[in-house]
Amino acid sequence: MPEAVRADRFEVVGFDADDTLWRSEDDFQQAEAMFAELVAPHAPDGIDVLDALHATEAGNIAISGYGVKAFALSMVQAAVTATSGRVPATVIGQLVDHAHDLLMQPVELLDGVPETLAAVGRTHRLVLITKGDLVHQTRKIRTSGIEHHFEHVGVVLEKDPDTYRRTLQEWSVDPATFLFVGNSVRSDMLPVIEIGGAGVHVPYHVTWAHEVVRDHDGDFADLGSIRELPGWLAGGD
Repeated sequence: MPEAVRADRFEVVGFDADDTLWRSEDDFQQAEAMFAELVAPHAPDGIDVLDALHATEAGNIAISGYGVKAFALSMVQAAVTATSGRVPATVIGQLVDHAHDLLMQPVELLDGVPETLAAVGRTHRLVLITKGDLVHQTRKIRTSGIEHHFEHVGVVLEKDPDTYRRTLQEWSVDPATFLFVGNSVRSDMLPVIEIGGAGVHVPYHVTWAHEVVRDHDGDFADLGSIRELPGWLAGGD
């Protein structure tokens, strides 16, 4: 194992939230399927409405950020542009209604999360850093039943090196003693490694295309399940 991810150097363990502690991307995938079913019949031949949606999402990140509300705006915009304005108002209404349903979805913790947080919390300080809409993410955190495990909780607009550096500085956490656990190589591993921390990658079965990284030179540990984290921290391999 690379020295960069030796388990015995860490004092603070941070966790991502969506698709690391609870289910999230599955709901977006289902919403995309619904979008395609509703919008495609109104688009001209040769238009891939999902490609249009993905491009719209990517272009809107700098404007509207992440989360259900940003996704809903992108769905409405993509539905209008991909159909040259021919999409019926009833379809737009269905897209908006589904976004409201997503905002009210109960939190579904992933297998082993409560036990893992309890175990790791006995030996390390725990923090949570998640990106997305402040209102929605805060609601999920507070209704999850696991907020009490974390010394600090941060909902950030973006997960980049500057954000991690600033957040850890505010919390008086030395990056050299910081380990971050998450499902995204792009957002959870590489920026933390860049500022001198380390990462444990716990892949989720589905990943948003924006988060996929094909080539990188970051050193981090890979675990098959979050349940393996206490043993990895204890054994260092």
